[in-house]
Amino acid sequence: MGNIDIRSVLTLALIASSFRMATPIIFATMGGIFSSHTGIFNVAMEGFLLIGAFFAVYGSVQTGSPLGGMLFAIVSCLLASLIFAILHLELKANPIIVGLGMNIFAIGMTNYLLTALLDSTGVYKSNLIIGFTQIQIPVIETVPVLGDLVSGHFPLVYIAFLTVYVVYLILYKTPFGFHLRSVGEKIDAAESIGVNPKKMKYYGLLVSGLLCAFGGTFLSLSYLNLFGEGMVAGRGWLALAAINFGGMRPVPSMIGCLIFGFMDALAVRLQQFGLPSQVVLMLPYATTIIVLLVSAIIARKKRMAGIGKQDDVDVSVATSSKKVEV
Repeated sequence: MGNIDIRSVLTLALIASSFRMATPIIFATMGGIFSSHTGIFNVAMEGFLLIGAFFAVYGSVQTGSPLGGMLFAIVSCLLASLIFAILHLELKANPIIVGLGMNIFAIGMTNYLLTALLDSTGVYKSNLIIGFTQIQIPVIETVPVLGDLVSGHFPLVYIAFLTVYVVYLILYKTPFGFHLRSVGEKIDAAESIGVNPKKMKYYGLLVSGLLCAFGGTFLSLSYLNLFGEGMVAGRGWLALAAINFGGMRPVPSMIGCLIFGFMDALAVRLQQFGLPSQVVLMLPYATTIIVLLVSAIIARKKRMAGIGKQDDVDVSVATSSKKVEV
């Protein structure tokens, strides 16, 4: 890095910033895991995050409360995910095409409503926007290192990490989670035990929209406290990469989100040292390519190992059959 002191870059503040950068990606990733387990790869999360971010700002302006803004975001994202579900499940539209269409629709709709409802273009920033405030945790904030890392975050940062645990419990420790996963893994087996696949797919998409609402709210009422065109900046796509990296498992996928969040925070930090912004801003997306490449290699090795074991089983069975014939 030339004359840059590594110690001035890799600080506790950078790690704490990584948690904040990763928060909207974690929300979208956990939501995407729900829909992915029903067999629907939700590529509309980029649009859902944008819709949530806009209506969080609009709701905050209308109600004078960040909670009111979050409620607006939740309702809007649930409606968007319901439209996605109807188009795919009822009208049999291809989910990838629907998702891409929802992303384009979200851009056009928020740009139009930005002018129609908030009388602004490009960016809306106002004192009328009431965002969330940071939380200082008593006792912990005075502890060296731990206080710098854990205390002083926005409420949605803590909720994001709690969501990872909740999603794990629901998917792997409840009958509902078992039924949801069975739809994506063996739909015939799910139907044989009385599970309604369509209903589970609806649930998966609605939960995906709900959690994207939290992610969008964080972007516009915590991280930036404004709304701007394109402010999601590919975080929905990063969430899809995290889902693939983690194999649709909450904790490994969260690790992928933290990697992306760290690289995003690192990109911001490196700009302060005079490095070209065009170069450093590529870091999160270059990391995405590397993460996808590594996960593809790991998945291929697992498949090859599984094929090898199956071949060994087939050989042993054939050998046993010959012995019996003799």
